[in-house]
Amino acid sequence: MDFSTKFITKEELPLVIEPKNNMKLEEFTDLLKTHREFFKNSLLKYGGLLFRNFPIHSENNFSTLIKTLNLGHFINYIGGDSPRNKIIDGIYTSTEAPPSVKIPLHNELSFVDNYPKHIYFYCNIPPVEKGETIIGDARKIYRDIDRTVRDRFVNKGLKYVSNYFYKNDFMRFIAKNAHKSWTDVFETHDKKEVERLCKINNFDMQWTKNDWIRLSQTRPAIIKHPITSDNIWFNQAHLYDFNPKFLGWWKYLGTKLVYSRKHTRLHEVFFADGTNIPRNDLYHVMDTLDENTIAFPWKRGDVMVLDNVLAMHGRATFSGKRRILTAMTG
Repeated sequence: MDFSTKFITKEELPLVIEPKNNMKLEEFTDLLKTHREFFKNSLLKYGGLLFRNFPIHSENNFSTLIKTLNLGHFINYIGGDSPRNKIIDGIYTSTEAPPSVKIPLHNELSFVDNYPKHIYFYCNIPPVEKGETIIGDARKIYRDIDRTVRDRFVNKGLKYVSNYFYKNDFMRFIAKNAHKSWTDVFETHDKKEVERLCKINNFDMQWTKNDWIRLSQTRPAIIKHPITSDNIWFNQAHLYDFNPKFLGWWKYLGTKLVYSRKHTRLHEVFFADGTNIPRNDLYHVMDTLDENTIAFPWKRGDVMVLDNVLAMHGRATFSGKRRILTAMTG
């Protein structure tokens, strides 16, 4: 074969794929086509692939790789609330959250019915320090969650609640990129289009005062992988509860002040019956995610492909300029 494979972490995630010789983009796309089944099977086995030292130099090259792998069609980031910018069709910045904010492990859009099957990351500019796109094996995380906690989540299910503003200079100023407007979330200013998108994505929605929108989704806490049938811890409850462990005390207190009015709170999470989730349960989940976090430094031109069910991802804090692009397919 024209490529070699290895691992660069203590875990078998990701599987690293490198060319044996320098390649042009056309040669790389031919390689992807020729060995497509190998890459698909490896993704199901390991959960993630890292293409390193291949000729990926731009968002267009990145898009070409995704199309050639042919794992699914591009999905727009509809309903997602991570702050990010659209670069070209299907390609976004990975997140515009402040560098000082750690984003814990999660499966992308696990709080919606039509979640992406795969997620992709391309390193255009590696950070000066840290800034890894952290990853974790969701199968192992499922096994490591305390059974009592896991059973409570499984038996009760989850309800996610979000609130988004329309035109609100105060929220844009005070929350910066951390709280998006519904025009950003749905990529439209048309209320009818928002209602249509909510319907096809099974979002419960209501318009509230001052043109805010309230969304809620009821979802299971675990799922089975559609092909491998592995049990997966598949939820984002820990990201929807703004607590001191997640935010740190100062940011937590500031958040309590900004979101003193209930209809403006960015996130809330409950069990599906509306009861509160014990904070100690959420803290246990966060500790388990930290214990299962895998990190490796980005190299310019790297492309990581993750099965969005088998593998979780997040982002470490960083310093210096960083530009990581992302895309999703269904």
